[in-house]
Amino acid sequence: FGNKFEATSPAWGFVQTFSSVIGSSEGETTTSLWRAAVRGDRNFSERVSLYVLSEFDRNRFAGISSRYGESAGLAVKLVDSERTRLSAEAGAGYIWQNATEPGQSSSFSAGRLAGILRQKLGERAEFSQTLELLPNFKASDDLRINSETSLSAPIAAGISMKASYTIRHDGLPEPGFEKTDRIFTTGVQVTF
Repeated sequence: FGNKFEATSPAWGFVQTFSSVIGSSEGETTTSLWRAAVRGDRNFSERVSLYVLSEFDRNRFAGISSRYGESAGLAVKLVDSERTRLSAEAGAGYIWQNATEPGQSSSFSAGRLAGILRQKLGERAEFSQTLELLPNFKASDDLRINSETSLSAPIAAGISMKASYTIRHDGLPEPGFEKTDRIFTTGVQVTF
């Protein structure tokens, strides 16, 4: 399940997102990922804006009970045409992280570099690619990389099929957990 609410004006932008991926096999939970974010943008021009981002995620199978992140930075639209949108973002912030194991909490300053591509493939079909690099300024080995590749194709007015492939890499995972999670999801997307 996921939702996205977006409101924009010439000077301001606001985006709220929430997603949850829960899976089980033979009655046993195999996936439990929760993510939420709120973002505000203040546009300085048609191509440059300042963003403030607040994020939360919980990933039981990566050993994360809760992770809160606050960051701010600059976003630049490199290409902004009718069919292609490409933007780059750079910023810094702070992370508070609690592991599923008691006593395994940490907090640290972090950076954020991101690239976002949205390409229209037809009148309503769209391909998108997001790549996000999140270095930990306290421990250089702890580089997180998030990637999402998605394709949406219309079924009817306001209704599309969407398939996405997400890779979440943690350079310094919690003890006993893998460095990389891969999630493939498909579903129906409703836009109004």
